[in-house]
Amino acid sequence: MNIGIYVYEHAEAGLLDGRKVITHWEDMDDLSRAYPPLSVVPGKRWVRDGKYLTSAGISAGIDMSLQLVADLHSEDLAQRVAKQMDYHWQRNA
Repeated sequence: MNIGIYVYEHAEAGLLDGRKVITHWEDMDDLSRAYPPLSVVPGKRWVRDGKYLTSAGISAGIDMSLQLVADLHSEDLAQRVAKQMDYHWQRNA
């Protein structure tokens, strides 16, 4: 799981070659140029490709994490966690 620009570390290691990824909007063009084997997906808050998850930034990383809670436990728990955090959970479009 990567949040924002930390996708570069996994890209550098070759772990994301051929995979769909996202990063912060300011870094998307640079990521595409620096790592052509990656498929950088615009317009999403987070992207899952196999066992890899990447997000477009900090708040998108929270959204991605809440989705993991929903996937691994339940939607109800994810909603309760978001409420406890006083956070408006935004799902991917």
